[in-house]
Amino acid sequence: MEVLGRAEVSALDSARFVRNILDAKPSDSKLTDAQFVLKVIEVGLRHIRTKEMSFANGFNLYYETKKDILRPDSLRDIRYLANRLMRSNPQLANRNFSEISRSNCEDWLNDTFSTPSQYNKGRSFLHAIFEFAIRREWCDKNPIKLIERKKVVEKEIIPLKLSETKRLIKTARNESPKYAMVAALLVYAGIRPREVRRLSWRDIDTEENTITVRSQCSKTGGVRHVEISPVLNSLLIVNKSETHSSVCPADWQRRWRKIRDKSGFKGLWVQDVLRHTYASYFTKRYSD
Repeated sequence: MEVLGRAEVSALDSARFVRNILDAKPSDSKLTDAQFVLKVIEVGLRHIRTKEMSFANGFNLYYETKKDILRPDSLRDIRYLANRLMRSNPQLANRNFSEISRSNCEDWLNDTFSTPSQYNKGRSFLHAIFEFAIRREWCDKNPIKLIERKKVVEKEIIPLKLSETKRLIKTARNESPKYAMVAALLVYAGIRPREVRRLSWRDIDTEENTITVRSQCSKTGGVRHVEISPVLNSLLIVNKSETHSSVCPADWQRRWRKIRDKSGFKGLWVQDVLRHTYASYFTKRYSD
């Protein structure tokens, strides 16, 4: 009893634990009973130590490994998803990876994300961080593999009317000619919003009438060339810079939201609607 001290384990329970360990001892083991019990304890402690990593601390390590690999937008996304999950589910931050089950993850995803597309993004993030945890030996399996993605029903995106696109460009021009130029890249070239934010002036050749969307800018990772229309070219020539600086002015996302709101789209804006508008008008004009 003196050996056990203040441990909340009785002498009888201790004896049972030792008996259970010895029952697992191979018949051909060269270790004594005491040596075998000590070895089991040592292995168990080592196993526990490798798995004692909380989700919050593990995410910080995961994030550090991605800093030199992912784009700033992607880093911002995973930081946002992690913070949103932990804010909605405070118990998640301090839970060890080895303690988190499939049902835990499924509940947290459902509590945090209200739409199927958001749910799937959260699921993809958790899948990636659990794969990282497995490589670091913080857990043995990825519980996210047992969670199915939700079906996303794509809604039809109605292209903007010609009057609406003109109003959008006019509002941007009233704010600044440079803002009108960035808006025109979205309207007249069909470049994705995130791709526009990554463009630099060296990617725009007004003499060759070509915009190069480089692999580090492209959503799909491939390089593509976009033809510059005459109306877009006139805006680019006036505002073009010879530097390698970004095409978008500082704080563009906030400024662009303000332009949309002033144009009558507050609370009504649909993601990528300008890309769909561009494609619709292009198809109508060229039947291609």
